[in-house]
Amino acid sequence: MLTEAVPVPNANPRRGRLLYVLEDSASIAFVELLAAGRGDLMLLRAIDAEHGLTLARDAQPDAILIDVNLLGASAVDFMKRLHEAADTEAIPIIALGANSSPAAFARAIDAGFFRYLAKPLRAPPFFEALAYALEFTAMERSERGTPQPLKESP
Repeated sequence: MLTEAVPVPNANPRRGRLLYVLEDSASIAFVELLAAGRGDLMLLRAIDAEHGLTLARDAQPDAILIDVNLLGASAVDFMKRLHEAADTEAIPIIALGANSSPAAFARAIDAGFFRYLAKPLRAPPFFEALAYALEFTAMERSERGTPQPLKESP
């Protein structure tokens, strides 16, 4: 009797899950457009930080993209709350902000974000940050012995 799913390498790879917590309609539309061409990426969208926290805890995404300027919420507080729990502490969080100065990038990294992307969101930096985040999560789960979820149905 099979009691645990065991992934088979290079066979039917699972889809990476990106949770995005964004309010800006242009950013939302662009993320969805970028992801539309990727069959290996499942999008999970949160309408606000509280919904994002619930989704992150329940769905265990491989990466999170969050706007640093959410209404009524702090992206840093969001990150701290996720990092308090053992099951979500290692999820890489990519911050998206309007400030493109080097100081903004440094502040985001110093605060604990995995990466910082400036608006307007552009495809190459987004895909690069996403690839690093997905790779980080796969390695982290492998090292912890956390089973990878099975591939999602398309």
